[in-house]
Amino acid sequence: MAVGPFGSVTDAKWKYQAQGYWMKILVLSWYFPPGNTIGAIRVGKLAKYLHERGNDVRVVAGRHWDLPETLPLEIPADRVHYSNFTDINWPRDVLRRLYDRLAGGAAPQAAPARSTGPAGGRDEASPLTSSLRCLSDLYTHALNLPDNRIGWLPWAVRDAKRISRRLRPDLIYASGPPFTCLLAGHLVSRQTGVPWIAEFRDRWVDDPYNDYPQWRTNLLARLERRVVASATGVVTVSEPWAEFYRAKFGKPVATIYNGYDPQDFAFEPDDGILPPSDKLTITYTGVIYSGRRDPSPLFEALKLLGPDRQRCRVVFYGSAPDLVRPVAERCGVGDLVEVHPPVPYKESIQLQRAADVLLLLQWNDPKEQGNCPAKLFEYFAVRRPILGLGLEDGVPAKFIRERSAGFFSNDPTLIAAQLRSWLAEKERNGFIKSLPPEAREGLSRAVQFEKLEHFIGECLASAGARRAGARR
Repeated sequence: MAVGPFGSVTDAKWKYQAQGYWMKILVLSWYFPPGNTIGAIRVGKLAKYLHERGNDVRVVAGRHWDLPETLPLEIPADRVHYSNFTDINWPRDVLRRLYDRLAGGAAPQAAPARSTGPAGGRDEASPLTSSLRCLSDLYTHALNLPDNRIGWLPWAVRDAKRISRRLRPDLIYASGPPFTCLLAGHLVSRQTGVPWIAEFRDRWVDDPYNDYPQWRTNLLARLERRVVASATGVVTVSEPWAEFYRAKFGKPVATIYNGYDPQDFAFEPDDGILPPSDKLTITYTGVIYSGRRDPSPLFEALKLLGPDRQRCRVVFYGSAPDLVRPVAERCGVGDLVEVHPPVPYKESIQLQRAADVLLLLQWNDPKEQGNCPAKLFEYFAVRRPILGLGLEDGVPAKFIRERSAGFFSNDPTLIAAQLRSWLAEKERNGFIKSLPPEAREGLSRAVQFEKLEHFIGECLASAGARRAGARR
């Protein structure tokens, strides 16, 4: 396998190491530590891995994330530049405040992070308030292209070009969402001549969570194709998505699972050592998307347990209470459910470790095919049994079944039977047995990023061959 102008990987590595590094890589990502969100974890761990492998890694990241800044930065701070951000949506927010005053209630909520569109609201009380709402929606859809982080683009491009002049990178690695990052990668690559790779941690135009007017979708589709056309390769997080992007873009695509960092899970399962609890504790760490991640099959299963349901508790960390508690109350098990605020990443790992069972929620819809959340790999890393709800032939369900890592179903009767089995095991042993070590085999970030490193080499070789052909 060749790399750029240096020949084989072995020759390239030999020559690079003589200069003190392996490759020079510029990473573009809005999310990065210390901002605590799953995208920042993946890109932060990638930067850490590449740095520890001897690569010269520089990062251009966003700021003003509106996130808890509790994630550790695991590369030298002087390798990261946090670029400015201009909020282009202040005029829209003025309209929403005016709407609020005229309508006499709470302003319509801003869209969730996965979408740039309005989240909806009640019926307007007058033609004026209706007009204000329409103007707000039009502003959002017309100017938030590709997303509501577009105000970061000029700053990110400027800073990436400045760093490139000093670094002379071999590769630009842009990770989205937000997909302003991919647009930045495209522009910096075009202006510097440095090849780039587009990482899709989630889907862009094809994201089924989007609820856009057709004209906006058409604009985004054209933008996506133009941006990705200049990329040397594409990275995504599951094989179904990789197959889709190979067909869509006609480019090399690598599947790099999120994985887990063994240094964050440097402990052995301690069955029977953690403080005992009489109740079967089922823990979920993360957010819930209304109508798409539904815990009700579990709540219905708890209801079917009769008196035994009092031996269970379900604990949510980081989910909105109004998306959990009403569902539990409707199922008659509100007294078994706890909802807590988000916690720092390392604390979430300890909470997962202390659980009897870990809850994984997915959308029970074929559109969810290929979605493989980072949370799944954390769950494998702590080696606690997993209870999965959602798409039963999706990637997480297959992982759980193939590795005998728990139970996946949406049938309350079957879930109730599994809960009874876990309750019996806990009553018998005092704890739920951990998964065997082989359940998480091959899922570490080191294994996944080693595959990515080879893919980067292939992309650089391809870019080098194209440049050489163009000079002939």
